[in-house]
Amino acid sequence: MSRFGLIVDMDKCINCHACFVACKEENKVAPDIEWNQLHRTENERERIISYFRVGCMHCEEPACLPACPAKAIRKGENGEVLVDDSKCIACGACREACPWSVPQFNRTGRTNYFAKAPLEAGPLLPHQKRIPGKAERCTLCAHRTSRGLVPKCVEVCPTGSLVFVDYDRLTEPQKKLLERSRPLGGRAERRPKVLYASTHADPASLKDKMR
Repeated sequence: MSRFGLIVDMDKCINCHACFVACKEENKVAPDIEWNQLHRTENERERIISYFRVGCMHCEEPACLPACPAKAIRKGENGEVLVDDSKCIACGACREACPWSVPQFNRTGRTNYFAKAPLEAGPLLPHQKRIPGKAERCTLCAHRTSRGLVPKCVEVCPTGSLVFVDYDRLTEPQKKLLERSRPLGGRAERRPKVLYASTHADPASLKDKMR
């Protein structure tokens, strides 16, 4: 058993959107649904813009889990917060309960970016199959980490801004990064496993939520 999470080093993020695009492709995320988003904050005194990724925080004590009336939310083997869309009733209670408003709902039903069906499309893999309209969000690529791989967003990040960690097996560099990391918006009570480190911004003061 491990406790997987991410540390977002805001000092290294260059807003390239590689993580965003990789997540879309890896998980076949529908149009207008964003499992991770890039936000920005400006330090006017130092004249520095910092960018940061926002997605599911995979909390140790997720507010969404007890709020779900259908019991569609569960904890994965390594602490991931996952949704069983076959049980989800799309009521939106999880989004209301989440301090960051993370859960997304595909209300349009669109599942691809083509006006018509693509000329050739391969079969979806199990982790890419979802029921439109049901709650969905970042899974921390549990289908990859269960095979010893890192999440796709971490793999493609060109600057090392996204650091995949096992909180039970931190390396020395990760321990140093963790010392200056904080929960987004200061919401420590849920014990999020996605934390933020920055030299020029205070992650605890940022209030950004998923759109």
